[in-house]
Amino acid sequence: MFSISLQPGSVFHVLGFNVTNTLLTTLIVTIILVIGSLTFYFIKPKKHNILIKGIKILIFELLKLTDSVTKDRRLSKKILPLIATFFLFIMTSNLMALIPGFLGSLFIDTAEGRVSLLRSPNSDLNTTLALALFSITAIQFFSITTLGLKNYLTRFFNFAGPIAFITGFFELISEGIKILSFSFRLFGNIFAGEILLLIMAFLLPYIIPIPFIILEIFVGIVQAFIFTALTLTFIKISTIPHTNPQTTPSVIKNQ
Repeated sequence: MFSISLQPGSVFHVLGFNVTNTLLTTLIVTIILVIGSLTFYFIKPKKHNILIKGIKILIFELLKLTDSVTKDRRLSKKILPLIATFFLFIMTSNLMALIPGFLGSLFIDTAEGRVSLLRSPNSDLNTTLALALFSITAIQFFSITTLGLKNYLTRFFNFAGPIAFITGFFELISEGIKILSFSFRLFGNIFAGEILLLIMAFLLPYIIPIPFIILEIFVGIVQAFIFTALTLTFIKISTIPHTNPQTTPSVIKNQ
């Protein structure tokens, strides 16, 4: 018997801090990525190591993707660590959720009842909201460092005229909407896929769920790419100097 809940299950407490199954999985994914990155950086592998070659190809393709959007290799090198971290973390979290032991395979008895020991981090709105906040913060950071603080603030608080003021107001609102868009898009897709797999595994176990698992592998990779690509695109847009709407008609007239 399984249960489907939006709320992550509490696994144990450490010094009064509640550790949920999604947080536990997040820590496992983080440890795996840290160990993998340290191994990749410090240990010189054999030339024919397929895994290392695969990671190099992945990073190179992410750099090419970043270059295709920014058109600036110097900016791409600054953005790449953020973009690669987002992609690897989200993809690893999504794919780990398909390993046996997830999706209600392992349970633990707690004071609140029986809960699943492990669960996909991205099926928890807290995780996707944290990723969205970090992404939006990074977008603002790159915008300020590229345009300067004065030009950055002018995007949102422009008193050159009514049109410029209204445009800046909507720019400010759009930044808040991005947080909701980022977090709910990733959460909704992963949580819905988790429900689908749980239902299929319960109704038609063993062979029948395999096509759905393959579908979820594809969805997990695509969702990681979408989150990464949107972050990259918004960084590029935020680093482009904005034209003052009030000066446009005069420029056209002078021409």
